[in-house]
Amino acid sequence: MGLTDVIADNLRKPGSGLTGWIISKLLKKKNSDVITHAVGACSVEPDHHVLEVGFGPGIGMAAVADIIKTGSGKVYGVDFSQSMVEEATNRLSEEIKRGKAEVQFGDVASLPFQDGSMHRILHTNCYYFWPDMNAATKELYRVLKPGGLMITTFVYERLVTAEARGFLPPGVWKPERYIDGLNQAGFQNVERKSELGRDEKTHFDVIYAYKNNDQI
Repeated sequence: MGLTDVIADNLRKPGSGLTGWIISKLLKKKNSDVITHAVGACSVEPDHHVLEVGFGPGIGMAAVADIIKTGSGKVYGVDFSQSMVEEATNRLSEEIKRGKAEVQFGDVASLPFQDGSMHRILHTNCYYFWPDMNAATKELYRVLKPGGLMITTFVYERLVTAEARGFLPPGVWKPERYIDGLNQAGFQNVERKSELGRDEKTHFDVIYAYKNNDQI
């Protein structure tokens, strides 16, 4: 396996070795702005139950935990990298002790949550690694509350560069593929927006997807 393949493998599922450690550091440095923007776009309220899929080092979960600390809300995370589960567990140790956060090893296509249990769902740098888009989006739809919102955020140019360098298979990251999966799963008012970041320089692509109140 060449270096490009090793990097691509660890971007998808960071491991516990040296490369995984480097990728974890890279994710913190390069993607914290994407994650922070996603949390902001979710409009989380203190009483909300929020799920982050593919939480990585736990930056997004920590940001949500800070918002819900004064209410009855809770933040949940599912990731299929054991090393990321361990890192996020350490980062959120106090929140976990207080019952405000829950970190789990798992798969987006088989979420360990009840139907309609989440007010908000977010994920970043994630959907293009799902082996079965339809299974994943159907499961996310299942656990979202009627009236709930799901957000994904990315920087388009960074994904173009990742594909050009061989870190992503051709075409899997295309937003149109993800949006089609959302529509097939039953999400409504799916919309892709370009939003300016806090630095007033970075443009984020944000995809909003809702589960209407009249849907089950």
